[in-house]
Parts: sequence; structure tokens; C-alpha cells
Amino acid sequence: METEQLLKTLKIVVILALIIGVIGAVFYLVYGFTLLWQAMAAGIITGFLLILVFIFLGLAIYLWLKLMMIRRELGKCREELRKMARTSTKPDDES
Repeated sequence: METEQLLKTLKIVVILALIIGVIGAVFYLVYGFTLLWQAMAAGIITGFLLILVFIFLGLAIYLWLKLMMIRRELGKCREELRKMARTSTKPDDES
């Protein structure tokens, strides 16, 4: 009689231990999956931001070079205007 009661109690303990173990394993897998998901999301966001940084860096270099070219053209136009102003004032001064 005691052996049967002991076996019933042992079965109940084993079943409870298995249920607790399965619940713990599920929680552990969910926790691991959330960590993995978080790492993947962080990697994707970091990659996206890195792409944006390169795009904006390229855009900044392009606009800086365009500004330098415009300044160069502006200098040429100013010089040309000065030459035209000198040539147009000389005949007026002579007459």
C-alpha cells in the first residue's frame, strides 16, 4: 500500500517537474528569441543608419565640390565684368 502511494506521489512529482521544465524551456526559448530578435533589429537599424551616413556624406562632398565650382565660376565672371567695366569706362573718359 505504501509503495503504491509512493509511486502515485512520485508520478505526480515527475509530471509536475516535467510541466515546470517545459514551461521553463518555453520561457528560455522565448527569452532567447527576443534577444536574437532585438540583436537583429539593432543590426538592421545600424545598417540603415550607416547607409544614411554614407549617403549624406556623399551628398555633402558633392555639394561642397559644386560650391567650389560655383565660386570659381563666380570669380571668372567677376574678373570678366571688371575687364568689361575698364574697357567701357576708357572710351567714355576719352570723349
